[in-house]
Amino acid sequence: MTTMKRSIGTLGLMFTAISGILGSAWLFGPYYAAQMAGPAALISWIAGAIAMMIIAMTFAELTSMFPIAGAQARFMLFSHGSMTSFLFGWIMWLAYAAVAPAETMAILQYLGSSFPALLTQKNNVTILSHAGYSTAAAILLIMCIINLISIKWLARYNAIVVWIKIFVPLTVGIIILSLAFNLHNFTSAGFMPNGVEGTLSALSLGGVIFALTGYAPAIVLAGEAKNPQKTIPLVLGGSLIICVLVYIVLQTALIGAVPAGSLTHGWKNLNFPGAESPFIGIATGLHQDWLHYLILATAIITPVGTAVIFIASSARVAYAMSENGFFPKIMETLNTRGVPFWAVLLNFVVGMILFFPVPGWQGMMGFLVAAFVLGYAIGPLSLLALRKQLPNYPRRFNLPMVKTWCYLAFFFTNLILYWVGWAIYSKMLMGILLGLIVMLCARWKNRTTTPLDTRESLWAFIYIFGQGILSYLGDFGNGKNILPHDWDMLIVAIFSAVILYLSHRQALSPAKTQGYLEHIKI
Repeated sequence: MTTMKRSIGTLGLMFTAISGILGSAWLFGPYYAAQMAGPAALISWIAGAIAMMIIAMTFAELTSMFPIAGAQARFMLFSHGSMTSFLFGWIMWLAYAAVAPAETMAILQYLGSSFPALLTQKNNVTILSHAGYSTAAAILLIMCIINLISIKWLARYNAIVVWIKIFVPLTVGIIILSLAFNLHNFTSAGFMPNGVEGTLSALSLGGVIFALTGYAPAIVLAGEAKNPQKTIPLVLGGSLIICVLVYIVLQTALIGAVPAGSLTHGWKNLNFPGAESPFIGIATGLHQDWLHYLILATAIITPVGTAVIFIASSARVAYAMSENGFFPKIMETLNTRGVPFWAVLLNFVVGMILFFPVPGWQGMMGFLVAAFVLGYAIGPLSLLALRKQLPNYPRRFNLPMVKTWCYLAFFFTNLILYWVGWAIYSKMLMGILLGLIVMLCARWKNRTTTPLDTRESLWAFIYIFGQGILSYLGDFGNGKNILPHDWDMLIVAIFSAVILYLSHRQALSPAKTQGYLEHIKI
């Protein structure tokens, strides 16, 4: 029987996390964040990094306990049972599967500056032309083939790309700072022109959180890493620190380099020639043709690296969910190199479909943030339950003050979801309903008889739909603006405490948890 292999070293896993974070977000994130927050976008990056670091450390302990393939799809199975595991696993799979088309869209939007036939406009939104769609299909297919070769070759490919991802964005930022830095831009239209709300919106819809959630593949690939118990905490923390420094340099450069005339109508209306490919637009305005071509080449290489990593991750989540009985058994089929063959090909099909309903990089990014962040609730929820269920289970990494840490991680998760807004979160609810249909069909097809643990999952439905009510009543993303401004964060804080308490109370019994561990052969 072919099995997955532990062939990724510490450096390879670190490169995996960095590659996930430094994807297409560096090409667009600083521009959209500046539109929403102005110079205060720098605060958004720092706040986002702190929030994601707190969330990441909950996964550091979990992966030190269970270093298995598709780990993020399994934690909820061990702590809260089958139904809850499916709900959160489905959400994570949706997020991972959508990354490759989003990164491909980023490539084509930047290529559109040199090859306009790839893109067209519909209702003032950039979408793919027929030629662009064919090119997207070719790019996705190549990325799937890279994945099918083997995880070892994937890590080697990524090790090459990641140096480009670090070096080129830093170089671009430093060169722009040296050629066109205008300190007056930081105050001319106000440092925080759109108030606190704009700074918070930049977190969820400006690309900040989308960028910083990119460490997720390191969690999913932990089962194929060497000595993951010791390396995962270092990998998660180190990758976030390195990448946020790169993003701060880029954000500072963009704010200081935009033409003063483009701020006449404020940061919210920021626009300049070539803004659809922001850093190329700046390079062209500075008459630096060599920088233009450097950015264009990197705009192809860096999103490909991220997309390839997330195709690998989503394939392993599908593999894990198939083992849990929620996806068709064919998703467990491995090729001779130990790669889940059909799960990788499923990514290609889903990716091609997603180009139609969610046009443009920013449109895809908003949905991705909601899916990723909701999936990251797994960390604090499962960790707190497993401390009760498996108090003596070996842990190479122990979080201090675990109750406080888990609450803060969960609170930040729910705040980001609230800031995403109703327009995006409502689509997430429709995706979850679709997932329930998929799950029921898969159980019927697989003739699955294992219990769904519905009693232990009631809190999860209260949480997911309760968060929807908060989004609907809030004033972000077409919400009804019923929740008062000064009290909405307190309401989210109370809601987070109640859900965390319910999830802890309704967790599986230690005996059930042990049964699932034995079934997965931990």
